[in-house]
Parts: sequence; structure tokens; C-alpha cells
Amino acid sequence: MAVAHVIAEHDVVSFRKPLRDWPAGTVGTVVGDYGEVVLVEVANERGEALDFVQAPVAQLELKR
Repeated sequence: MAVAHVIAEHDVVSFRKPLRDWPAGTVGTVVGDYGEVVLVEVANERGEALDFVQAPVAQLELKR
């Protein structure tokens, strides 16, 4: 039996739909887990934080 991974803190995710000013496909890191909603940090290529977005887990896809 396969067990699905639940999105959790430190996971890298992408947005399934646009969220705030970020288009679908934007990649970020989960930095806060509040159950059905998580806080995602969007950073640039140097690792500098650009934004923090509260996102419903259902609108995120786990990056492997």
C-alpha cells in the first residue's frame, strides 16, 4: 500500500493556481504548517526571500 506524502514544513512546492501576485508554477518552500493552510517562502536564485504567501494545501503540488 502506497502512502501519500502530506505537504509539511521544509517541503519544496509549486503553486497549482496563481496566488496573490505569483503565477501558477511558482516554486517556494513551506516555512510554516497550519494544517490546511501553509506559509510558503518565495525566494530568488540567491536564496533571498521575496515574499511569504499563505496558501491552501490543495493549491500546492509537492516538488520531487
